[in-house]
Amino acid sequence: MDQLLELGFAFGSSYLIGCCVAGYYLTRWRTGTDLREIGSGSAGARNTARFLGRGFGVAAFAWDFAKGALAALLARYFGEDLTLASIGVVLGHVWPAQLGFRGGKGVAPAAGVLAVLQPWLLGIVAVAYALGGVVTRSVARRAIAAFGTGVVAIPFLATRPHEALLGAVLLGILIFTHRGGFPSNEVTKKEAK
Repeated sequence: MDQLLELGFAFGSSYLIGCCVAGYYLTRWRTGTDLREIGSGSAGARNTARFLGRGFGVAAFAWDFAKGALAALLARYFGEDLTLASIGVVLGHVWPAQLGFRGGKGVAPAAGVLAVLQPWLLGIVAVAYALGGVVTRSVARRAIAAFGTGVVAIPFLATRPHEALLGAVLLGILIFTHRGGFPSNEVTKKEAK
């Protein structure tokens, strides 16, 4: 029973951290608008940048990245289940309870988890993302391909088996959340005014 409570706490506390979706709150604070009703319909950093500008998009990404890293670091520090904590923070970002289970697409917090899991993987992911720009202009496809490259690299770099499994689960979540791509009727901040 104690172990179940510990697992539940690891997941639940991380889920709550994930629920604080920066793009949604930044947009509400700046304009009073629900970010999920414009552009791609996502409360993530990319849609924030479209509507509020690049600086706010970077701030939203940094916040969401940091909460993914924080959840993973707290799990390590307190000896909680890192896998459940990492999945919890990403699911909280994607399906935040207080926002009617409509949040972002999960890339930033998943990247934050990856940074704690294996910090040097971020270099591989960054290079793959940059090279992806030669093949496609789609940010969603580049992000998925770059994250996937990092996940594929995990087992080849003397990591623990559960890290590869965690990476695969996070990649599966990102593929699911990006399955529809971006709508064609996106609204920029100029069009929304």
